[in-house]
Amino acid sequence: MDPARRVQLIKRRAVAKVPLARLQNFIERGDPKINDIQVKYNKLPDIFIIYESAQDELECLHQAHYTLDREEFEIQYYQVEAKFNEHLHPLVEPPRSRQLTTKQFARKH
Repeated sequence: MDPARRVQLIKRRAVAKVPLARLQNFIERGDPKINDIQVKYNKLPDIFIIYESAQDELECLHQAHYTLDREEFEIQYYQVEAKFNEHLHPLVEPPRSRQLTTKQFARKH
């Protein structure tokens, strides 16, 4: 691979890493507004596409050398995506006061 092309791809890959880090800082900072979360969450796929296009080309030419970077990026990316989903779609547990245990049910019947 032409060294200039390699440098260009590495820079393009960094273009995705920086906004991903900013999104991670944003979501971990505190309790942001739901609209802010949704707008920023919608940017995640664009970041992934930018990273992947550069990374794919780097891996095609020197696979063993660049796969570790992909793994690190994907771990960070999916952690950020999961955090956004926690804020956008919180899990709601049913109220426990209405649930009967097996022993309670047996006593009533």
